[in-house]
Amino acid sequence: MKKQKIRVNITVDAETLEKAKTKLRLFGGKLSTLFNAYLRDFVASMEKDYGAEQKALQQKIRELEMRIGRLEGK
Repeated sequence: MKKQKIRVNITVDAETLEKAKTKLRLFGGKLSTLFNAYLRDFVASMEKDYGAEQKALQQKIRELEMRIGRLEGK
């Protein structure tokens, strides 16, 4: 099964990126691999059920996404 990939442009802190470059050897030297690992962990942690507090946080995130969508005209 072929994985679908999207190219995104991001802005990062230059000093942090310089520090991360020394650590990137652990990931084959590719920033995209490191970013993808963090993104995958973030999604997995958001999908876990942590009870009412987590559900309230997810609802607030959905509301913010809707507001941003309206501001962007989507």
